Amino acid sequence: MPVRSVPVDAVASRFIVRFALGWALATVLLVGLGWQLYRFQAAATLTGLRTTERHTLQLANESIDGELRMLRGDTLYLSDLSSLKTWLVTGTSAARSRFEHDLLAFAIRRGLYDQLRFIAVDGYEKVRINWDNGHPIVVAENALQDKAGRYYVRDTLALARGEVYVSPFDLNIEHGHIQQPLKPMIRLGTPVFDAQGKLRGMVMLNYLGQRLLKMLKRIAGHGSHGLWLLNGKGYWLMGPDQRLDWGFMYPQRTGTRFQSKYPLAWAEIQRHSGSGQFMRHGRMFTYASVPLEHAFGGSVGGRHWVLVSSVPRHVLAAIVAQAARGLDTVFSAGAVLWVLLGLVLGYYSYRRRASEITLRASEARFRGLLESAPDAFVIVDAQGCIAMVNSQALSWFGYAREELIGQPIEILVPERYRDGHPAHRNQYLKSPVLRPIGEGKELFARRKDGSEFPVEISLGLIGSTSDQLVIGIVRDVSVRKHAEEARRAAQQRYRELVDNLPIGVYRKTPGKQGHFGEVNPTMVDMLEAGSAEALGAIHVVDMYVDPADEVRFHEDVERQGAVRGREVRLKTLKGRVFHAAISAAMRRAPDGQTIFDGTVEDISERKESEEHIAQLNATLSQRAAELEAINRELEAFSYSVSHDLRAPLRAIDGFSRILLDDYGERLDEKGQDRLKRIRAASQRMAQLIDDLLKLSRVTRTELQHETVDLTALAEEVVGELCRSEPEREVSCTLAPGMNAEGDSRLLRVLLENLLGNAWKYTGKSPAASVEMGMSEEHGVRTYFIRDNGAGFDMAYADKLFGAFQRLHDARDFPGTGIGLATVQRIVHKHGGRVWAESEVDRGATFYFTLQHSEAI
Repeated sequence: MPVRSVPVDAVASRFIVRFALGWALATVLLVGLGWQLYRFQAAATLTGLRTTERHTLQLANESIDGELRMLRGDTLYLSDLSSLKTWLVTGTSAARSRFEHDLLAFAIRRGLYDQLRFIAVDGYEKVRINWDNGHPIVVAENALQDKAGRYYVRDTLALARGEVYVSPFDLNIEHGHIQQPLKPMIRLGTPVFDAQGKLRGMVMLNYLGQRLLKMLKRIAGHGSHGLWLLNGKGYWLMGPDQRLDWGFMYPQRTGTRFQSKYPLAWAEIQRHSGSGQFMRHGRMFTYASVPLEHAFGGSVGGRHWVLVSSVPRHVLAAIVAQAARGLDTVFSAGAVLWVLLGLVLGYYSYRRRASEITLRASEARFRGLLESAPDAFVIVDAQGCIAMVNSQALSWFGYAREELIGQPIEILVPERYRDGHPAHRNQYLKSPVLRPIGEGKELFARRKDGSEFPVEISLGLIGSTSDQLVIGIVRDVSVRKHAEEARRAAQQRYRELVDNLPIGVYRKTPGKQGHFGEVNPTMVDMLEAGSAEALGAIHVVDMYVDPADEVRFHEDVERQGAVRGREVRLKTLKGRVFHAAISAAMRRAPDGQTIFDGTVEDISERKESEEHIAQLNATLSQRAAELEAINRELEAFSYSVSHDLRAPLRAIDGFSRILLDDYGERLDEKGQDRLKRIRAASQRMAQLIDDLLKLSRVTRTELQHETVDLTALAEEVVGELCRSEPEREVSCTLAPGMNAEGDSRLLRVLLENLLGNAWKYTGKSPAASVEMGMSEEHGVRTYFIRDNGAGFDMAYADKLFGAFQRLHDARDFPGTGIGLATVQRIVHKHGGRVWAESEVDRGATFYFTLQHSEAI
């Protein structure tokens, strides 16, 4: 059989086909291997990124919680200052100065607050410390302000004892405008009660929120691609762009909310409270709720913040691109099968190095987070050995880093607790959750030198189940413990204060037949009981001379909640009867029981004084009747002056005028001058009578209070003056919007006299000017009328407001000297005062008020 020869071309074709098939198979295997490597590296990188973001938010949340707890402690500490309680009891300037000194020392030590204030129940500031150019100062009393209309004053005064008000995190506003540069602010306040439980005001702290924001920015700089802080309504407090922050403070930014930019992400956060991580809008979002109740309790009304970290699309894309890098090289290497193994090994080595770099970067970010934390972080492995610590831990415990790494955690535990500590550690590993330990107990840590300090510790678990690490967050609470000790000492001082009070203080058990539960020594002495036990053994009703008084008093307290100063007759255990003023308030004790706290004051001497005063009042009533009779006689005299004296004066003036008209030609110049003088004197006498009657009517007139437009009245008076002398050119300036409460008739008389004097005494000024204006200080309005006329010597100012007192010659400036006396009577009837300032030939300024100026 002949042998078939295979053509060379066919052999080559068969080899090429086989090679192509082998090459294709190798390429498929290479692609599959590369795809698996890509998925593995991308997943590992993203897992590291997710872990870093969660750790960043956990650290930020812990930092915020620690800061807010410290603020709450500061607020309660200041409200319990002994100097404040002493001032509220005594009201002396020395006690006030001690309180101001304590606030100033606290502001210097803390350096966290823009303002520290004590505000009274009426909303007026009584003491304020301002942080001014890096130094705290005590604000002068005349610069203190009325804050009654501010929301935080109203909300804080409505709280119970021990509750702390925290305001929304917003920007500070001064005089209706947002303060520049921006000053983020959190206001904290708590009500202040005196020893009798009476609300006396509130302590208010303005915390400089920029400190908290800087803390979060430092944390974000170490571990996050973008860390944002939102309030409960989705507004940025710290966001990706400063132009988006504080949108709720600017009318033009009300739409700049997180939910407006990322609606799907906001919906996911709202659906799942607490914390979480998800992908939306091409970004990876990690969020954690910051409930303010953890630091402040129910007084914040359920408000919370939200921490959000955002990894943008381009960062995720870069991570994916990094994971895919090198695949082209693998594909090209598949063309040559014999280099496949080398290329795969090289690729795997490269990817391992990249993974190691990524992990080292993640570890560096994590270490940065730990090093920037305000608390001590101690990370322990499953065997209880220290694996990592931050700088704050080294500072607090006094060790070098190499002295702690690898050592058992018990090295930081006081010796008396070391034996039991491993059991507690193992118990925690059985149910590891993020939680504080030792709640309700005092925990202490041990320094290298053997000294101890009080701490709070929170534990959490990091790492996989096969390599678990316990992270312990340690907070030094020495300052808080000191504050608590100071509070206990203050309570002891208050107990001593109650014991030393000159009035009786008691606590009564419920029921109409209740007993005295607690009493102070003054109460024992007042009721001649001999001891508190003896007083507590009797029924309270037995102390009343009339038992019905006790029944009515008890019912009124239950119905009204409190009764103050009820006057009754009591008797001591020895039977002595005395007059007393009783006050009591009903409240609920922590155990839910109703109790009655009150005071008893012996007012026997006061009652005797009141009887004496009643006798004096009877005498005064008799004298008032006599004065009324005298006033009626004065009325009759005024009528006589007004009618009986005018008749002869009119006759003198009339007949003198007839003589001049009918017989003037028969009289020489001297006779005519005498008749003219007679007429002038009678006319002046008539003017004096008119002015005296006006002054008398001002004294007797009963005020009719109403709102008076002084600007309009002044315009009318000036208009009449201009019409009376149209040839004069006087510059008159009247301030707009001058209103007052008073009698419009009398106030017109006042302006006629003052503006008339200004018009008159500028008669010889070449460029006469008259001005009326108003200023306001401490709620009291002061009105003034200024001219550039003749003026007067201030040495004679005490004569200005006396009747018939004149400082100028009548030939230069005519008048009777009654006008300013009338002005003073009108001002005094309105409860104000009037005074003047002047220089000769340089004009005069008259000031007046229409209400009493009260001391602040």
